[in-house]
Amino acid sequence: MPDNYTLSDVLFNGSGPAAPADPAPVDPALVFGPQRDSLLIVVPITIMYAAIFVMGLLGNVFTCIVIIRNKSMHTATNYYLFSLAISDLLLLVSGMPQEMYSIWYKWPYAFGPAFCLLRGLAAETSTNASILTITLFTVERYLAICHPFQSHKMSKLSRATKHVVLLWAVSLALALPQALQFGIRTHIGVVMCLQTRVIIEHSFEISTFVFFLTPIVVITVLYFLIGLRLNETNRGRVHKDFESGEVRSMNKLSKRHGQSTRRVVKMLGEFTHLSTPYNITITAHCCFYFLFLTCHII
Repeated sequence: MPDNYTLSDVLFNGSGPAAPADPAPVDPALVFGPQRDSLLIVVPITIMYAAIFVMGLLGNVFTCIVIIRNKSMHTATNYYLFSLAISDLLLLVSGMPQEMYSIWYKWPYAFGPAFCLLRGLAAETSTNASILTITLFTVERYLAICHPFQSHKMSKLSRATKHVVLLWAVSLALALPQALQFGIRTHIGVVMCLQTRVIIEHSFEISTFVFFLTPIVVITVLYFLIGLRLNETNRGRVHKDFESGEVRSMNKLSKRHGQSTRRVVKMLGEFTHLSTPYNITITAHCCFYFLFLTCHII
């Protein structure tokens, strides 16, 4: 082959010199790499993925069951936690089995075009729904702490239900353009699931801005305002409690302040975690959610 042609030109672009009548077959391993890594790498990762899958599945299913069966837990906060559990289950069921399979067989893709599209759609929808849920949850906390009277007027379960349904509809609508860009392609006899077309230019940059930069700025600002309000309230209560001798009220306020601080750390940590690339997210997503959901429900 002449020096001015590359193997990529021949395989993917159809350029290069005219092929002979019976070209010699190309070994896919030379193009795509080994089909499987060393067992020293594959086995530990498989065990870790299996543990994450089981823990995430059980933890999120139990979370949903507990919220559904206990009417006392039918609150706006727990509705948002229920939404997070559902998004986590969607990501686990649609992504983890294929991810475990791909550890052992990197190529060819064995799940067909329908699953290739649905898997991308489920992953995008789940991530979008999780981030929007956390953002709405933060807004609810902000209203409850900084504007309690307004929050009381708006704290209806029907309102929380509408918000959850709406955020899932928006998540699905915004995930469709991303997912529809994926499909099945065959290169030198190897079937692969990858991006086959471009529906929206710079879709990745747009998604990053909409589902990472904007929400994290909103969440950070709101929790900063919450912290200022809690600090201001705490100092005001100190003087009042010393004057009236209401020590119990001070203890309750300190407890609430500590819980709110922990919630800030958990929510910001969860959001940053959700915005990592999918292959990293799928390995830790469920464990983080399980701890997050358990802490808030208890």
